[in-house]
Amino acid sequence: MFSPFANRSKIMSEMMKFSFHHRAFYCYVGMSLWIFFLITVMYKYMSVGEEAIMPKKVVQSQYISKSDSKFRKIYIRACNPPENIHRRTEGVVDSDTWLLQGVLVLIRHGDRGPLTHLKGGDKLPCDTEPNSALLKSYEEFVANASAGSGRAYWVAGPGPFHNFPSLPPRATGTHCALGQLTQRGLLQMLTVGTILKDAYGDKLPLSNVELVGKKETGEVISISTRYRRTFQSLVGLLWGAWGARAGSLAAAARETHSVAFCAADCACAKHHQLNKKINIQTKNRLESHPAIKDLVIKLSKVLFESQEHIDADVVRDALLAYMCHDAPFPCSEKPRPKSRGAKGHKKLRSEHVPLRSLLDVDIDTLNMELDYINNQLDFNNEIGRKARDIINKYYDSKDRKVPLDFDAQMEREKLLYYQQRYMDSADAYDDVVIVKKNLDADFNFPNDARMDTDFDEDYKEPTESPEDFCILKEHVMSLFAYLEWSYRQEIRNVHNRRRGLLVAYGLIHNIVQNMIRMISENKPKYVLYSGHDKTLQALILALGLNNYQHYNIQYASRMVFEVYRKRDLRDEFKFIKRKAVAQDFYFRVVYNGEDITNKLSFCKNKQNIIMKVVDPVDNVKVYNTYLCPIESIVRFIHDDYFTVFNATNFKDACASYSNLKHV
Repeated sequence: MFSPFANRSKIMSEMMKFSFHHRAFYCYVGMSLWIFFLITVMYKYMSVGEEAIMPKKVVQSQYISKSDSKFRKIYIRACNPPENIHRRTEGVVDSDTWLLQGVLVLIRHGDRGPLTHLKGGDKLPCDTEPNSALLKSYEEFVANASAGSGRAYWVAGPGPFHNFPSLPPRATGTHCALGQLTQRGLLQMLTVGTILKDAYGDKLPLSNVELVGKKETGEVISISTRYRRTFQSLVGLLWGAWGARAGSLAAAARETHSVAFCAADCACAKHHQLNKKINIQTKNRLESHPAIKDLVIKLSKVLFESQEHIDADVVRDALLAYMCHDAPFPCSEKPRPKSRGAKGHKKLRSEHVPLRSLLDVDIDTLNMELDYINNQLDFNNEIGRKARDIINKYYDSKDRKVPLDFDAQMEREKLLYYQQRYMDSADAYDDVVIVKKNLDADFNFPNDARMDTDFDEDYKEPTESPEDFCILKEHVMSLFAYLEWSYRQEIRNVHNRRRGLLVAYGLIHNIVQNMIRMISENKPKYVLYSGHDKTLQALILALGLNNYQHYNIQYASRMVFEVYRKRDLRDEFKFIKRKAVAQDFYFRVVYNGEDITNKLSFCKNKQNIIMKVVDPVDNVKVYNTYLCPIESIVRFIHDDYFTVFNATNFKDACASYSNLKHV
């Protein structure tokens, strides 16, 4: 009989023997566990490293950060990148029931450089060319059309756009020319043109537009303000819609002398009264938000060369120059110590040497050649004649430009600013005294009539903050949120709406006239207006739209009026074909792809036709679209337009407004 201790000893010896024979297996298991442990640790380490790197990437690309959906939404809405421009509801009606008679298209020009001098603004990458086959094809088209003479044939002959360049400026001493269309803006307009081609090309085919030269066939009417960015946008849209035919169409383009396209209905002395009231209200709104006002002041000090004005919209425009061109936001510069030179006027002039060099770059960019000045300034008034004398003074006998001194540069800059800011206001156009006064007030620089002592007393050097201030995306989001709230107030403002009615009357009257021609003469088939954000803002107010997002006009915005006729013209009783009457014609309005017909103030009635249509891009999506009787807009322009002024015509409305009280 064995004892328990003998059994235990035998079991232990067997276990040791088993362990010795399977030593390799245990080593393999141990090594496997160790490798698994190392892989787990390394993976965790790599994940932590990536998380540590990500915030740096967000800071470097904060203007297009996908991690912040709110800022991304602001970027897309404000900059309207070309890849986000798509066809939506344009031309989407029941084609079996309705025949398209014609379309009228109003556009805002594409992306441009800032309108105000920015610190280092000439270094912004506005001239970066997008990687687009569409843009390259258009550039080849322009190059072929410019072979030999150096100018495309549609601007080579006499006309309002004579010698205008067909492409945005490149390699001209600055990367971002003030107010000039950019390559990105041109691509936006080419994209809009392709949308028109896709939506209406088959329904409204063109014929007999192959003639080269200034000959209008009547099928396409194109009108542009006399700015390079609007004319270049118009030509880009024409090429996107009709390809090689764009040259003939561009050669026949007409010029409008007003941003409002007001034609003969421009002069209205009450515009000044309305503008004054609206500006006071805008200023009071900003004063009621001291935090935003302080932010606007700080942003202005970082962005602008001088800070004479505190304007949130001007700051917004400057920020778009960075956001829309993928440039990082700037920081404030530390103030440089002042020199201990002589006191008084000489000291002030010496401190402006850096500004002078910057003005050399900007002015040379805006006025590379004398023909540009001739194209930008009107010489039929005192300001224009003065500009011509100043310009010609600095060209020698061989037409070579002589370097301008600081005062001459500022005088030329003021004259260009006058063209940008004042010439399009018909009532201020002839008032040269007011214009001169406004120029000096806007620029805070001496004119040649002031004495040096007056300059020393009036000049106020911009104050600079000693602490560093960098513009962050949070600042941009705060400013844009305030402006959205401000736009809501503006679109409901009774003074602003009445101003919109007065400003847009000439344009709406022209639209209705062309609609009637489409009905009675079956042409024009296309009417194109190339304008500005102010053009569309006034029209939106006059049409009675009340969505602030419609009022906030983005680059390359488009508003399309589509005119339709019933296909079936058979008599209900005699069952024979009859002639079309006014009741057979309808229209719809599409704004940036959205059908807004039922939102017009004069189309909110039971006479509208509602139909269900299928989305042209997404065949599954079905939605309602609307048609408004053509009689509604005709009655609106002839009978109801001036009822708010207790008047029946434009002249009486302008004369009677001063007697109205604000409700």
